[in-house]
Amino acid sequence: MRFRYLLPVIAWTIIIFFIIAIPGSSIPDSSLFQIPHFDKIIHSGIFFVLGLFSVYGFIKQGDTNILKSYAYTSAVIFCVIYGGLTEVIQHFFIAERFGEIADFIANIIGSVAGVAVFYYLAKTHKIRKILSL
Repeated sequence: MRFRYLLPVIAWTIIIFFIIAIPGSSIPDSSLFQIPHFDKIIHSGIFFVLGLFSVYGFIKQGDTNILKSYAYTSAVIFCVIYGGLTEVIQHFFIAERFGEIADFIANIIGSVAGVAVFYYLAKTHKIRKILSL
């Protein structure tokens, strides 16, 4: 396995965990948070990046690795499970934070969008060379 290609995925999942572990009272007040559903945009963006990192890391695994064979599906499944887990953790274990179905849906939308964008970019010749796919 080419573990080094999974390092961005691992690092980003850790970053996401630290972001969701911030207690509600520690989140700074900002006029951005007054925008309706702005938190959903943040959720989608965070999981968009996770989708990109995941599919790239999975594709770069060895030829016989199941993650490579099913990289796009595996990336979506991984992101959806992690997105659900983050909402459960927020709901039950983080002070002044609440897991929401709408946040979970935003996580899924961001994940699928990230994987879909990667798929689209991977089909172009230039990006294939850059990523060594």
